[in-house]
Amino acid sequence: MRVFLTGASGFVGSYTVRALLAAGHTPRALVRDPAKAARVLTAIGADPAAVEFVEGDMLDPTTVAGALQGCDAAIHAAAAIGVTGAAGDLVEVNVTGTRNVVGGAVAAGLAPVVHVSTIAVFVPPAGPVITMGDTPNTSARRRLRAPRPPVITADGALARPRTGYGRSKVAAERYVRGLQEEGAPVCIVYPGGVCGPHQPTLDALMEGLAGALGTAWPTPRGGVSVIDVRDLAEALARAVAAPRQGERWLLGGHYLTWPAYADLCDELTGVKCRRLPAPAGLLLAAGSALDAVKRVRPFDYPLTRDAAEFMVRLVPTDDRPALDALGLTLRPVEETVADALRWLVEAGHLDARKAGRLADTKEQPMPSLVQRTLGPLFQRMAGSSWFPKVGPKVVPPLDRALHRLTGGRVLLGQSLVPSLVLTTVGAKSGEPREAPLACLPEAGGTWVVVGSNFGREKHPAWTGNLLKNPEATVSFRGRRTPVTARLLTGEERAEVWPRLLTVWPVYDRYVERSGRELRVFRLTPR
Repeated sequence: MRVFLTGASGFVGSYTVRALLAAGHTPRALVRDPAKAARVLTAIGADPAAVEFVEGDMLDPTTVAGALQGCDAAIHAAAAIGVTGAAGDLVEVNVTGTRNVVGGAVAAGLAPVVHVSTIAVFVPPAGPVITMGDTPNTSARRRLRAPRPPVITADGALARPRTGYGRSKVAAERYVRGLQEEGAPVCIVYPGGVCGPHQPTLDALMEGLAGALGTAWPTPRGGVSVIDVRDLAEALARAVAAPRQGERWLLGGHYLTWPAYADLCDELTGVKCRRLPAPAGLLLAAGSALDAVKRVRPFDYPLTRDAAEFMVRLVPTDDRPALDALGLTLRPVEETVADALRWLVEAGHLDARKAGRLADTKEQPMPSLVQRTLGPLFQRMAGSSWFPKVGPKVVPPLDRALHRLTGGRVLLGQSLVPSLVLTTVGAKSGEPREAPLACLPEAGGTWVVVGSNFGREKHPAWTGNLLKNPEATVSFRGRRTPVTARLLTGEERAEVWPRLLTVWPVYDRYVERSGRELRVFRLTPR
């Protein structure tokens, strides 16, 4: 499928291009600067050569119309952004762009046409949960709906923002809803705060994360919804192939109160941040005052009245209908925030000292005497032709025995490589199955393990167990932790593979010997 896309130089758009390529689609990206877009895509592991670039602006209806020709579907992810409230033309820019792209795609017969909105259009809310009410294509369900607790429906009253950016998003929302009401195959996706690595220009969420870490966390009432940019991109890529059209899908992500968000960062970094109580009234008043000052003398500062309302009045979103419709599972918020913080350090936006142990993940510790003297010997032995016949009969039974005798504190190979015991549920038997494994411990408490099976042709049984039931238990250095396993593929696998080779270089030899791609899993504490 050829998919027209705007915003390929931006955060969400670039990852969406990568997700479209991974799904086998051909992205056609409208960009003002193809060279910049190519650099952004290269940074996240997407191949610019596989993308059809069209140089132009979404404000030029002729260029947009020409670029839409020959496409099957469209995703509108671009928007001019302004947080200061001083950009008076944002409404015109974003609404005109939406009319040209979304309206033009509908007129050209593309289906579906996906419009990226924001949950901010529902803030301030009037109840405890934002949920999806009836959409133009679900009127038949209205007669069958049972009573439910009070909620804010995403079809209810929209926000009345004060800044140009906020007004532009609401005006674009009203235009797209009008197309839906006319029966156009337009899907609207409402993401929360988008977080993750490689953000070309820091937005308020990421800028606030970098600013608060290691100093003081404001902890007003309310909270924040965090969605991983990679999950949002996957959702958008799946939306163009979804059978349901004309839908409105909430994807706020994981909702965290501000104290919980601060606690999460403390846990990930090991750096304790001071909490700064921030009364809601004070934040709202400060936002209004700053808005007034910016109208006289514009300057960049992320706090506005709209931002303050978002901080203190946001409530959780009910994402279940969207996740079910798209067959999507969100990755743990711990993984999202840890990856974002690591990248903020790498990009120079965050002092490494404030990121604590997350800043040290790429630094390998000095090898021990045992590792320096015996490591090469055992690597040669593990890579030999006879080891796949002998190793499976000797190493796992010895490791299981040592594990039981020492209460999980000792394994045969842990003096050479980090090791754990993974307990899975048998895919056929349903019984617990223990597998001693080398591992790559990661910041934030996750582990990466490889289904090497000593370089034999078949995948080890424990990998099949995880594919059927990803819930398992890790015993690491005497501590047992319930985990959820996720198979890594594509760029995620490519990123972690060099780090795995620093743990056990023989993995490359196992690939050659077995003739298969070794399964790689990330184990995340539940």
